[in-house]
Amino acid sequence: LDWSGAFHGSPEYLPFDPVQNADSWQLLGPMVAVASDFGLEDWTFALGVYAPAGVGKQTFPEDGPQRYMLSERETQILYYDVSVAWQQKDICGLGISLQWVDVSKIRMALTVDGNVSPGVVYPDGGPFDIRARIEGADHVGFSGVMGMWFRPRPDVELALSWRFLPVWIDAKSKLALEPVSLYLAQPISLTRNGRAADDVTLSMVLPSTARFGVRYIHRVGDVERFDIELDATWEGTSVVDAYRVRGNGLIAEVLGERIPIDRITIPKRWQDTWSLRLGGDVAVVPGWFSLRAGGFWESPSAKPAYSHIDFFSGHRFGAAAGASVTFYGVDISASYQWVFQMPVVVNEAESKVSQQVPASPCVAPYTSPTLCDPQYTGRTGAPANAGTYLSDYHFISVAVGYAF
Repeated sequence: LDWSGAFHGSPEYLPFDPVQNADSWQLLGPMVAVASDFGLEDWTFALGVYAPAGVGKQTFPEDGPQRYMLSERETQILYYDVSVAWQQKDICGLGISLQWVDVSKIRMALTVDGNVSPGVVYPDGGPFDIRARIEGADHVGFSGVMGMWFRPRPDVELALSWRFLPVWIDAKSKLALEPVSLYLAQPISLTRNGRAADDVTLSMVLPSTARFGVRYIHRVGDVERFDIELDATWEGTSVVDAYRVRGNGLIAEVLGERIPIDRITIPKRWQDTWSLRLGGDVAVVPGWFSLRAGGFWESPSAKPAYSHIDFFSGHRFGAAAGASVTFYGVDISASYQWVFQMPVVVNEAESKVSQQVPASPCVAPYTSPTLCDPQYTGRTGAPANAGTYLSDYHFISVAVGYAF
């Protein structure tokens, strides 16, 4: 509803065409590891590097209706692991991995409203729209994972793992501002204390996780013929309350107006997520050929009011199938997984994600009758995330292992 063009108290109703991520298929990160017991009977040591699963890149239309949330996002993360594990025969085992987390790239772009007038909000296509791009990196992060397993009887295994250190990211970044609607004889200038500057800090966190699993193993003699495993996972995503960009005194000058870029906050207010996963393997030809399949359910990390297109969040259901072939110590595996997310609908009344209007004289708690638009009392600007969210994912994985 566009109240900026209201006629006799009635706002203009603006419908929009659907938009979708243009980066549909993409290569996800690798996982490479090597392990050895170094001749010790009960110990194993390992080095590894891998990228967390997820959608690493998104591109949406720069002039699309989602532009006040996001038009671009790209994230590249690698975990470097040093691991050690000990086991007591076939009864139990303990392990720990220490991780160096390298965020080699984090890039985001969205449109902000550069309007400085009191009581004025442009829900769609204001004359002072500015496209903001942030790109940076944080090469020094740390995390760790602990795990243990226990076999109370030969055909039953129990296991528990815990990422005990969340990953705090403070990406040293560069900010670039580009006018969308205005023609400027000179580009937007960025200064700090009277000197040219464009550095900002983007802060976010990757949460802790805990997983518990129980596995039944069916053997014929000493040969494992099939297994069934049930896992429960908790992710402490409630620690993600917002993304924050700190300008540390940065000033943007547009048409003689000095706009302080102190702190931009994109609210998340995520909640902890839970998931259940059930699957199993069948040794069609023991020692040579195996088939596997499974499925899962995962609860949403965000309430509908905080839905966003950077990380879609709804009730998720998934199904997967795969196979392995083993010969001469080489194991080749392939799998396909389909993930479907239940539709999420957000209306303007319940929306909690608003346009960013950093120069507006309407400030928290956004209730001033003279400085704030009465149609958007209590928020920074017009709703930015109202709409219907539909998504599904397709993952294809290939793995090669060699034991020697």
